[in-house]
Amino acid sequence: MIKLIILLVVLFFALMFGHTLVGQEGMVIIALPDTVIELSIISAMIVAFFTIVGFWILTYFVKRVIRLLIGSRTWLGSFSNRQQNKAFHEALQAYLTGDFTQATAQLKKSFGGDFSGSNYMLAADIDARVNEGKNVEALLAKAQVDSSTSAAALLKQAQLALIDQQPQKAIEALDQLSEKQRKQPTAVQLRLQTLAKLERWAELKDVAYANKKAMLDDHLVWTQRATHGEFAEIASKQGANALKEKWQNLSRSARKDVGNQACYIQLLLDQGLSNDAETALVEFAKKQEHEAYWGLFKQLEHGSPAKAIRFIEHKIKQQPERAVLYSVLAHLAYNSADYSLAKRAINKAIELERSAADLLLLADILEKEQSFEQANQLYKSLVNAR
Repeated sequence: MIKLIILLVVLFFALMFGHTLVGQEGMVIIALPDTVIELSIISAMIVAFFTIVGFWILTYFVKRVIRLLIGSRTWLGSFSNRQQNKAFHEALQAYLTGDFTQATAQLKKSFGGDFSGSNYMLAADIDARVNEGKNVEALLAKAQVDSSTSAAALLKQAQLALIDQQPQKAIEALDQLSEKQRKQPTAVQLRLQTLAKLERWAELKDVAYANKKAMLDDHLVWTQRATHGEFAEIASKQGANALKEKWQNLSRSARKDVGNQACYIQLLLDQGLSNDAETALVEFAKKQEHEAYWGLFKQLEHGSPAKAIRFIEHKIKQQPERAVLYSVLAHLAYNSADYSLAKRAINKAIELERSAADLLLLADILEKEQSFEQANQLYKSLVNAR
């Protein structure tokens, strides 16, 4: 378009003022060491015109020869471009219909064409699917050369590295992204997944907070996961006392989060601190009600979980028709060897809402009472129900 505009401008001036040169007697003299060339103005203009045209033609063919020598497929000009465009579109159609062999064959014909790296990205995706990724690195490297697909190529490289359980390789690819590119939702999610694999919890939390607006609801999930990772690492390396100290040092809002509370209680239980877990769990459950607490109550296992039993019995008085409360009470009693209370509670739970887990607990209680025939009948009914 720009060349056409320039040509029209030149043509306009030639038509408007070119006639004034006709008949002029001016001369153009070119003096060389041994020769003097004399030209009329018209002759000089004709020579200049053909010089420019000749230079353009020569430049055009030189470029084509160079591209031919370095392996480019565009040396045949517009004909080759049309062939490459056709090959790319046929490859895309074959890809969408699942014919990856045909897609790969057509994409190879498009290599060297101007597709802003998209053809290499598509070829890399197919190679990862059907060729065990043997050529992925080379294809993505070519895609990274073009600024239009450099970010996508790096993200794809990170995705494949994560699939291959190579988080360090993934983070190296993500680190090559620009600051702007790192804020893209896909890049943020990939970085969070990679940091979780590397167990770099503090950095994960920083990334989650820095991209809070872009992540929406996922922000809470990842910050919880970071906190849980920190808890688990402290519990495994430093023990229960360090875990308790970490919990107390959390912000008030973090300690009120049910997900964080559940993780903390579960780790206390895993450390064998059922008494400490009971005290904390009752305090949490008094302040807010959540389904996540009931499964934790059922795991309490020490001589006399009096606080938990009193709390659950109080809840039963308030909500006498909730089967889950009787089930929790039954598990608490069973784990503390109070089989009489456990049996009464589990029967009431089954009466209100029959569940396989409660029937299994009742069968265990019957075995403790040496009522083996009744226990076997319950086991059979559970097997038949499956």
